[in-house]
Amino acid sequence: MTDANDALIAQAQQHFTAGRFDATEQVLQSILQTNPDHAGALEAMSFVWSARSDYVRAAEFAWRAARPAETPADQLQHAARICQLAQRHADAVALYERLLALVPDHAASLHGAAMSLVQLEQGEAALEYLARLTRRNPKAPEVHYNRGALLGKLGRYDEELDAYRRAIELKPDFVAAWTNLGVALRDLHRFDDALRHFKKAVSINPNDAGARTNRAQTNLLLGEFEHGWREYEWRWRDGTMSHGLPDATQWKGQPLAGKTVFVHAEQGFGDTVQFVRFVDRLHMQGAHVIVQVQDELVELLQGVAGAASVIGEASPAPAFDYHLPMLSLPHALALRKADFAPSGAYLHADAAAARAAWSDVIGAEEGDRADQKRRLRVGVVWSGNTTHLNDRNRSMPLTELLPLFDADARFVSLQKDVRERDRACVDDLVQRGRLIDAGPRLTTFSATAALIAQLDLVIAVDTAVAHLAGALGKPVWIALPFTPDWRWQMHREDSPWYANARLFRQIHRNQWDEVVKALCKAIDVEILAQAT
Repeated sequence: MTDANDALIAQAQQHFTAGRFDATEQVLQSILQTNPDHAGALEAMSFVWSARSDYVRAAEFAWRAARPAETPADQLQHAARICQLAQRHADAVALYERLLALVPDHAASLHGAAMSLVQLEQGEAALEYLARLTRRNPKAPEVHYNRGALLGKLGRYDEELDAYRRAIELKPDFVAAWTNLGVALRDLHRFDDALRHFKKAVSINPNDAGARTNRAQTNLLLGEFEHGWREYEWRWRDGTMSHGLPDATQWKGQPLAGKTVFVHAEQGFGDTVQFVRFVDRLHMQGAHVIVQVQDELVELLQGVAGAASVIGEASPAPAFDYHLPMLSLPHALALRKADFAPSGAYLHADAAAARAAWSDVIGAEEGDRADQKRRLRVGVVWSGNTTHLNDRNRSMPLTELLPLFDADARFVSLQKDVRERDRACVDDLVQRGRLIDAGPRLTTFSATAALIAQLDLVIAVDTAVAHLAGALGKPVWIALPFTPDWRWQMHREDSPWYANARLFRQIHRNQWDEVVKALCKAIDVEILAQAT
């Protein structure tokens, strides 16, 4: 049987090398039907599913293949890497630890274990692995670079700067280290120093998209729109985004009369809501504009000014003369600071439908008398998408916001997905009558817009809901981290994007208490004004 299985493994290898993955799987399944624990077949199956980019299935096979105590180091490393790709980070750490027991100085395993521990939010344990790696490779610039990135996540900012500087000392042309050092300085509000380091990175490699994009975002944050928009076009070259359309047909200011322009969403929901306002400027130049947005936004954005039609991302790209990514609109239209002057609502919800859909939330409160004024209706969002790169800075635990709910207002949760850490707090607030949890009913952006239209105020962190409230012309108070996303700029309490927005900023990094105190004071003033 062993010889027969060896022959089948060899046959599977031939199929795999030729790219015949279905045939490879059939051969391997024939082995596993009679020997479910055959390590070689299990490992080979993990390669098949990896080749199909299905890392969840690949990880299951790799994990099973690595169960024997005598599993060799190279197989353990493969299984650990596949588990990382499948987001099975606890399993990845366990496999790396087994490998390190065999090869204590294995650099890739020390680094891999650290990276999975970061994902498990075990930063200090991750740092121990990187410290081991640093001791074993004190002159490896990449080790100091990775250690710097982790130190930044742990809030150890001075050490983060030192780590990047050590990496640059060892490798003076280390562009990524120059760039990350610039980002770290920007986040400390040392903007001149940050821009100087980005300039150094670009001088080393003028085509480095990371340095260019970070410099663009810094200039946009500082209100330097012309330079910022121009260099922000480098975002398509950093390997993280692709629209799959030819650069030759991207609109760069040519006459548009009689031309069809295909504008396509490229980033998050909030980005689309924020920038779709500029579509009308293409229409005013004579263009027939087709807008493609995330499927979840199609219903909401039907009829948006300037769009001949709005289609979902699942729809095929139409025939067009020019295309344009959504966030390239300001650059292509040559918009300047004056063009961002706050205006009224550019999105709308059906008022009658909204009242009908949310009558239980916005209707007369229990115990209300005709001679009493109703309480202020306030929508609340305290966290965004966990996959957002800056989520740890922009989102807050609900416990941080608890003082707000002491105000005499009718609070409605617009939080579609409640994190596990916040669930008990939400349940307690609901039980005490301090919060109405509308989240489970917010199945579409149109539903959220309909509810927001019936509220007096929205209080949110930097999420799509904040943009939606602003686009609807609703008063929105936005709680921002110490260094916000570039679109909110610095040192201002209003927004160039939304006429009815107020910005509440962290005074000290990673501390929300000052923001919450300011929100509480502001809502007390709002309630008093409504009562008089």
